[in-house]
Amino acid sequence: MSTKFYKKIKLFTGNHVVPKPVNNHNSGQKRSKTAELIYEVSRNPFIFLVIFVAVIAYFIAYIPSRSLPIPLIGEIASADIVAPADLTIVDLDATEEKRTEAVNAVLPVYTLDQNVVLNTEEKIREFFNSGRILLEEKDKIENPKQFLTEIYEKFSLALSDKDLSSLTKIKFSEVFEESLINLIVKTSQKGIILSKNLFIHNEQTKGLTLIREFGNERALETSDILDIKESKETLTSDINSIEIEQSEKDLLENLGHFFIEPNITYDRIETERRQEEARSNVGTVFYTIKEGKVIVRKGDEVNADAIKQIGIINHNLQTRPSWLRNFTGTFLLFALLLVTVWYYFKSILKFDKAIKEFIMMGITLILSVLIYKLSFFLSDIFSETTRLSFLKHTASYYYAFPYQFGTLIFAFLTSIPVAIVFTMVNSLLVGYFFNANFLLVIFSLIGGFVAIYGIKHYGKQNRNSTFKAGIFLIAPINIFVIITFHFIGEQLGEFEVFVSEALMGIIGGLLSAALAFLFLPVFENLFDFATQTKLLELTNSDLPIFRQMAIEAPGSYHHSLIVASLVEKAAEEIKANPMLAKAGALYHDIGKIKRPEYFIENRSRTMDRHKDLKPSMSTLVIVNHVKEGVEKAKKLKLPKVIRDIVEQHHGNSLVRYFYEKAKEAYDPEMQTVGEESYRYAGPKPVTKEAALVMLADSVEAASRSLKSPSRPNLKRVITEIFNNYLQDGQLDDCDFSLKELRFVASSFLETLYMIYHHRVEYPGFEFEPKQPKKTKRAETANDRNSKPTAQTQN
Repeated sequence: MSTKFYKKIKLFTGNHVVPKPVNNHNSGQKRSKTAELIYEVSRNPFIFLVIFVAVIAYFIAYIPSRSLPIPLIGEIASADIVAPADLTIVDLDATEEKRTEAVNAVLPVYTLDQNVVLNTEEKIREFFNSGRILLEEKDKIENPKQFLTEIYEKFSLALSDKDLSSLTKIKFSEVFEESLINLIVKTSQKGIILSKNLFIHNEQTKGLTLIREFGNERALETSDILDIKESKETLTSDINSIEIEQSEKDLLENLGHFFIEPNITYDRIETERRQEEARSNVGTVFYTIKEGKVIVRKGDEVNADAIKQIGIINHNLQTRPSWLRNFTGTFLLFALLLVTVWYYFKSILKFDKAIKEFIMMGITLILSVLIYKLSFFLSDIFSETTRLSFLKHTASYYYAFPYQFGTLIFAFLTSIPVAIVFTMVNSLLVGYFFNANFLLVIFSLIGGFVAIYGIKHYGKQNRNSTFKAGIFLIAPINIFVIITFHFIGEQLGEFEVFVSEALMGIIGGLLSAALAFLFLPVFENLFDFATQTKLLELTNSDLPIFRQMAIEAPGSYHHSLIVASLVEKAAEEIKANPMLAKAGALYHDIGKIKRPEYFIENRSRTMDRHKDLKPSMSTLVIVNHVKEGVEKAKKLKLPKVIRDIVEQHHGNSLVRYFYEKAKEAYDPEMQTVGEESYRYAGPKPVTKEAALVMLADSVEAASRSLKSPSRPNLKRVITEIFNNYLQDGQLDDCDFSLKELRFVASSFLETLYMIYHHRVEYPGFEFEPKQPKKTKRAETANDRNSKPTAQTQN
């Protein structure tokens, strides 16, 4: 569009305009002290926060039960004694039994000392070296007793004369020396203990652990190692298998039996360390007593086992933290959480919207807790009563809880950031409700994100989007997450549990969608949300209000239809809410139903109700249609956003027609008429949709005053109307940019031109008598001098 079209647009409000001060809250009426107090309380988020947190903490914190009566052994019970609550009790006997089993399962640890063989080898070599030195000293050969004495003193080896003679004969051969060493090393590698009679740790039954070196150990039977007696027999057998002279075999056997030594010892420190580790690795054994379980039935004799179980239950009840302490901790935790949420809402939303959605979050969280508790109760009943084995796993039912129903509601009614915050808070609530179950927190969080995407993907035009999101997105993702959990927990072999959990995951998605669909209308009405579905219902032309308007105020109804067409297309151009703008346009003049004859579009050509009224009275009648429209909208229970459009569609603009008439009636030159008396009560439009209705309302009315609705004339009307509202400051609060105003003006022009463009004449018909031709000058004067009448201000 040419920039000349906007040459009259000014960026500064005209100095001559003095807006009328407006009380936006109660139309200038002063509230009573009680009403003022109620209003202030309703806008204090911390009062709601305390209420929400107190209710949530009350339902989550458990209520301690009183101790059970303790009857005497042998007494006949006068009434049933039942468990007052679900109790998880430590089974001390079973725990100690399992720990003892773990300790007994530890094999005694023995260590093979490699240094024993090395020392033996060194002694053998030293012994043979001494013998070879003997051969070099003839005096010792001649006196062998001296040598035998030295050998005994040095090696504690009592050699016989025969053995010495044999050694001397072979000259203490190095080959013989190596043979002896090899035989002893071979036998010692099996492990030699002094005597198997020293096994006192039940090694004969369960075996032992032999550590040869660090990191090298094996579990062995006692038959896999040798004692001294068996090692000598093994050595003798190995010697006999060698093909040498018998005298040499006898010598090897005698020396081998002497030099062989035990190299295995019991490692008490390592054994006890392993036993203690095994003991500590055994977790505490618990067993659960369900609420309502009968400990002793009425009429039965009380035995010692019952007394013991009653004592254990009473002990557990006494050791549980007090309800007040648990409630206080829960209260402080969720108070901190919701305080954080409130300040986040306050930072991204306007105050009124922030407190509305904060209250909605608190109510939804309370509702969620109640639904979770009911689901928990039902899951216990179903798991105990079902005959199908794969449905008996109580924990599987946790995946069927409708964790995402609140997220679906928030995603449908609010923005994505708010829905994400609710998802995170709800997931933390789930984790706290299920005693820090991390997997359920992840399950709820992922499902919530999927629900948000599902509403975005399927749109908000129809509430059925919740069903689509639950069936086609949440349920399949629930199954995928459950499969992932089984991979993490390495539980894929438990096929029955997997089938049960997968089925519950599907049910959880469907339940979430069903509850969201059920509660959506409730939340829409309770928190006054104007959803696309609600707006579509409100713009139905068959509604009684529109039928009444079409009959009693047909001109205003037709005017509203055209304004609706203008704003719907313009809203699409500037990315506003077209459906909201259309609904606001259809309802903006419903206040004219009360006195339709006072508005020019509804009156006959011969009757003018304003003819005998003063300008001030006429202005009062005209202005009151806004107030009456708001009252009518409240009776119809229209959403607040539509009521705001009805209230703001004239802002606090001037009723210029009657203002000019008043100045003419009094003293036009002195201009003593107060402008504020001829302005609407306001407030100014605060949303783009309300501003669109204001502009379209005036443009449509003004365009009707044109005798020739040509494109240039329509441009001129739009320019004048826009410029007037800009100078008057009516668009200051709705965040319109100049670029958006250009788009709106262009859209208005195209729509109006299509409505008012000239049609071809019907051949053969003369609907209008031919008028004498006027001069060009007269036509120009007529166009130039034509002024919008009162209808342009109505």
